[in-house]
Amino acid sequence: MKFSIKEDQGQVVQVAINGCLVQSDIAPPLDPFRAILGPNAYQKTVLLDMQDSNYLDSMCIGWLLGSHKRFREQGGKLVIHSLQPVASNVISLLKLNSIFQIAADTTTALQLAQGQGEVV
Repeated sequence: MKFSIKEDQGQVVQVAINGCLVQSDIAPPLDPFRAILGPNAYQKTVLLDMQDSNYLDSMCIGWLLGSHKRFREQGGKLVIHSLQPVASNVISLLKLNSIFQIAADTTTALQLAQGQGEVV
């Protein structure tokens, strides 16, 4: 699995993506967040560390959008942080930085999750 829990504080969980995501990691019916966080995954605040993932294809973008929507609908929150320059450029080019909550690092992501700070 490409996903791991870095820190679990109950309602706030830090999840890391290890390496580049490919279709087989996220293609339906797979649900990586429920697989590692359980059935109430989308009711939590997840800080998604993408430091080790420098590649985003259309499948990854679609998965991030779908996950963002599920978090929003179920009362949770998804904060993406530590994007590599290539991945950050893809998100900016698609103007998804206005949809996703994106932070430069873990500390800023935690502040964003708590309603402090601004989206980077």
